[in-house]
Amino acid sequence: MKTLFLHPPSFGGYDGGAGARYQMKREVRSFWYPTWLAQPAALVEDSKLIDAPPHRLQFEDIAPEVHNRDLVVMHTSTPSFKSDVKVADMIKSLKPDIKIGLIGAKVAVEPEKSLLAAPAVDFVARNEFDFTIKEVADGRAWSNVKGISYRNKEGAIVHNDDREVLENMDALPWVTPVYKRDLTIENYFGGYLKHPYISFTPAADANHAARFAYGRRLSEDIVTVCARSRMSWRKCSGQ
Repeated sequence: MKTLFLHPPSFGGYDGGAGARYQMKREVRSFWYPTWLAQPAALVEDSKLIDAPPHRLQFEDIAPEVHNRDLVVMHTSTPSFKSDVKVADMIKSLKPDIKIGLIGAKVAVEPEKSLLAAPAVDFVARNEFDFTIKEVADGRAWSNVKGISYRNKEGAIVHNDDREVLENMDALPWVTPVYKRDLTIENYFGGYLKHPYISFTPAADANHAARFAYGRRLSEDIVTVCARSRMSWRKCSGQ
């Protein structure tokens, strides 16, 4: 399936700052890279990532890309959920046969409640969603995809078994080529930062700590990120 990974356009100031869809309007524009979307985008061949809020894109700006896609995967959160459902409705009005899936902590914790509140959404991917999304995009029957909750042909909500925690981080491809291909790096400068913020620390959320546990690869990965981001080591390391 031709797949679009979308951080939806913002309504009312919920703009995705600090990477977690910050639940208030902020005094400065400050964005982290959309890792939660870029990682599955790196897994899905010929996919496209659109991070609308940092690039100041509205729905009319992304509509042409929607026409060219079979599947749209959007990141959502509790504060932005109503706004994101509005975008899903607009997408379905534009292309009724397109499939729409949601990822994010909101739908991982409340999959059924989220689907009931969003009739335009076809499925949500719960925890460990990277390879879940890849299997959906590859065209696997949804009944055989672990980690999703979805509407079947009768409209009933089905919850498949959970996906196992990913322990082999080497199975995940680098996301930096996706950043370079689909993002404008200057849009992630914010506040006092003269360079995009890159964190190499483990995730605070225990459920996602493994996703950032680079372990033995950490030192070589930092050097690689610097090289691929075209930063000097001094700038990349903050010295």
